[in-house]
Parts: sequence; C-alpha cells; structure tokens
Amino acid sequence: MNWKNTENKLNEFIDNKLFNGVVLKITNENKTIYFNSFGYSNLEEEVKMNNDNIFALYSMTKPITVIACLLLIQRGLLSFEDKICDFYSDFNEEIKIKHLLNMTSGLTYFWNNSESGKEIKDAFDLVENENISLQNFCEKISKAKVISKPGAEWHYGVSLDIIGGIIEKISNQGFNDFVNENILAPLEMQDTAFYIKDLNRKTQVYEFKKTIDGNKLVSNKDFHFLMPFTNKQPAASLGGSGLFSTADDYSKFLNFLIDGKINGIQYLESELLEEMRSDQLKDIKETFKWTFNKDYSYGYGVRVRLRNELDPLTEIGEFGWDGALGSAGLVDPKNNITMTFLSSSYPGNNRIVQTELFGAVYKDLRELNIIK
Repeated sequence: MNWKNTENKLNEFIDNKLFNGVVLKITNENKTIYFNSFGYSNLEEEVKMNNDNIFALYSMTKPITVIACLLLIQRGLLSFEDKICDFYSDFNEEIKIKHLLNMTSGLTYFWNNSESGKEIKDAFDLVENENISLQNFCEKISKAKVISKPGAEWHYGVSLDIIGGIIEKISNQGFNDFVNENILAPLEMQDTAFYIKDLNRKTQVYEFKKTIDGNKLVSNKDFHFLMPFTNKQPAASLGGSGLFSTADDYSKFLNFLIDGKINGIQYLESELLEEMRSDQLKDIKETFKWTFNKDYSYGYGVRVRLRNELDPLTEIGEFGWDGALGSAGLVDPKNNITMTFLSSSYPGNNRIVQTELFGAVYKDLRELNIIK
C-alpha cells in the first residue's frame, strides 16, 4: 500500500527539523497496516530511528492510569462518587474520583503563577530528583488550593497522578506494580515501564528551537521534565506522565481500548469503557481549551470527538491523547483503527501532529479504501 500523504508529511516533519525522528504504527482490526520509522534517534551519532525505539510517553500515560482506575471500579473497590479527602484528608472535600478522571478537580500543573502552582512545582522538583514517594507527593499536592470549584471547569493538571496514589492505597501495592500486573503484563507490553528498560533503544530528547536561520534541534542529554529518565524503577511512578514505551507496545493498549477485550475475553466492562470515551464535560465543554478544534470534548483522560465537521476530518467517536514530546495516540472504534505516533522533541509541536499528520493519515485511509 502506498501511504504517500502520510510519508510525505513525516518526511516534511524531519526535513523541517520539527523532530529528530519518529515512529508511526497504524492498525485496522488489530492487524498492522503501517509500521515505519523516520529520521534519527541520535542525530550527533547518526543512529537511525528503529521501530522498537523506546520513548517517554509523558501524558500518553494518562489513559493507562484511567484504565487502572476503571478496573478498581469494576471490582467494586472504588466508585466515581468517592471523595478523595477520604484518602488524603487535606484535599478539598468536594473533589470526587470522577473529577480527577475528567480533569475538573480544580487541580492544575505548575505553569500558573498561583501559590498552588508553586506548591505543585515543588512536589514535581522532588520527583525529578527522586527524593519523594508517590504517597508523599500526593500528600504535598493535597495542600494546594484548587483554582476552581470541583466540577465547574476543565483544567489540565495533576489529577491522574493523584489517582495513582489512590490506587496504591486501595491495592496495597506500588502503582507501578498494579499497572504492570493488571495492564502491561496481560497485554504483553514487555517494553513498557516507569523507567527505560533498555538504554540501547532509548530515544534522545531534542529541544526544538526557532531561530532567524530556521528551525534547530538541540540535544539535551540531561532532560528530565516532570520525572527522572532512568533505567531503574523511580521512587515515584506518576500516573500522569511517567511511562516509557515502544510503538508496538502502545499500539496493543490502543487496540484494547476498542472493545476492552484481551484474547477475546472481556477484561474491562464495555459500559466502563464507554464512560471513558464519552463526553464527560457536557455543559462546561467550553472550558476545554486543550484541543485543536471545537469538535472535541473530554472524557476520562482522553479527547473525544463529538462532531466531524472541522479539519482534520477523522471520525465521530475517535478519541485519544498526546504527550509533551509530540507523541500522539488515536483510537477510531467505528472503523477499528488505531494510530500510535511516537516522537522525542520538546516542545512537541503537538498541534501540527494532530492537524497535519492526522489529516494525512485519514486521507490515505480513505484513498486506500480502508475506510469510507
């Protein structure tokens, strides 16, 4: 099959120095229909990118954390209405599990200049330097004030990191162990962990810079934004950003999100999966700013396409999320399509990926008569 639009776009990304290298995997009916790598994992040493390179997922970790939470809800150990002050007493007593899942808790990241933002930044600094456990991280965050009434506004932030801490308390095991035993191992995601399992396959992070002479990519070998880049289990495993993975592994997870089945057996109830990929903002959808067009709302840890009117045209019901280094995941349940795009540049040029690349992929899917 000739994926001319997709490959032209990816080569354009590399030629324009938006990314040092990328990997793209597309599946249909859980079968690989496209899998290729472009560019370099290390520009200075001219190490070509390979399909099995390991990338930092950053916020593409979030949907995995949501599934971990939904598994506990399925087992009757947690509910959407549970208050998180029952787990960490200093949190605002109005915040419920559902508010963490749909990012309406009022908790944010540290890029706002509020006192809460400073407290949250202090907690992340300790994580980066491996000086704090996940429980201590959550306790520290619990003292930060919310910036809006829980349930009233969407704000991107630490909500799913707190979910990870709650999962530790309920399961009586490390969040990393729970995720491994209940998600990664059943899905045979052998290269995925909260650390880099094989440093020989590590993808170097490059900082994207615009200059008067054009775009430049500058290597940052000490990059550790929000978390340590290490080959051993860190002190705190963050549910909002902490996983490393390959395109093949993450593709297995995205395919699981189509029907919630593993080897033909229903592993996650379809009703809970439908909750995840449904509009969970409704009347406050206008507060969801973290998207590239207004056809989308937000579910639990993912964008959710409600209409298919604005470019790039994908499909109603398409959902997924992206990461700080440009990576993106897409699930199209109607057409049984998944797309895993992994990259390693900071900032990640996410808007370009989710408009131009998504558009090119769907143009090819239609021209190749894979979808209508």
